[in-house]
Amino acid sequence: MIGILRAVYTFQRRQVPFYRWVGYYMRCLIMAIAVIMVLFVIGASSKPVADDTTQEELRWEEASVQVDSFPFTPLFIDSVRKHHKASIPEQPLRVLTEEPFCVPETLVYDVGWGPFQAGYVVLSTMYDSADGAIRVGGKALSNRFVSAFYRMRDYVISTIDARGLYPIFFEAHLREGKRYKANEYILFDNISGKVHIQSRKKFETKEAPSFLHDYLSVLYAIRSNRSLAPGDTFSEWLFVDKKVHSMFFSVKASKPKEVDAGTFPCVLLIPRLVGEGRAFNKKDKLEVWFSDDRRRMPVAIRSKIKFGAINARLKWYNTNHCSTGPKKE
Repeated sequence: MIGILRAVYTFQRRQVPFYRWVGYYMRCLIMAIAVIMVLFVIGASSKPVADDTTQEELRWEEASVQVDSFPFTPLFIDSVRKHHKASIPEQPLRVLTEEPFCVPETLVYDVGWGPFQAGYVVLSTMYDSADGAIRVGGKALSNRFVSAFYRMRDYVISTIDARGLYPIFFEAHLREGKRYKANEYILFDNISGKVHIQSRKKFETKEAPSFLHDYLSVLYAIRSNRSLAPGDTFSEWLFVDKKVHSMFFSVKASKPKEVDAGTFPCVLLIPRLVGEGRAFNKKDKLEVWFSDDRRRMPVAIRSKIKFGAINARLKWYNTNHCSTGPKKE
């Protein structure tokens, strides 16, 4: 969400080619989906949604495989922890849930501007019982048409303590355009209250409060430990662009939404950045619709821009197992 709003703020005020806007938006869309994936679940399974456009499915599946080799190896991540003396405690620093839910899970979204499709965002959630960690991944993939102008193959992953619901390690592997390439990470040391940041150009360490979220970990924390209903409001702290940001959320009324994956009863979530220099007007409005059922999947996202709107719509999903989640009061 922060990424979407930051993109709107930046690109509406600069002369930026549209293909660059779409590319930047697709990477930021992962943040948008991450924050609103709030899921009520009561122990169920669902079958993959069939899609008649088999050829189009193969396109996103083939593009998704292209980035699977990007993540850091476990050996490299362990070496980073040892170098910064950031050990993982045997027991979580807090316990908010006893059982991970909706793992494994895959959600696929079409991303487009008006009638024109730009590419896909693929979100996945996996549970590693050996480490007691959840790994939430997001892939931003331009389609063939957009790739002719600005190719995007981005893969970001957040490793989260499964019971404490706080981030341990965040990595971003970015391949954009013809030349841009970056492999970045953030190591969260919740014991010492620090974050160790390796960006494309430099390394730095900053003081930070414990349990600070990245934009994927907040996804999992909200969906597994917070119930939403129209009229609810809440806020979260996120670490993005090397700074701590506050984001305010308000939940609105519900109505059905029809997308390629089906028709779902949905509730509307409106995010808003707060704080100095972070106010946005009505032209920058972001709307997020998520299913008002036990899956609580993000179904549709609409971000108004200067010329029309960018939309993301759920195309396909596969949720094999869901444990009991938050209940409505």
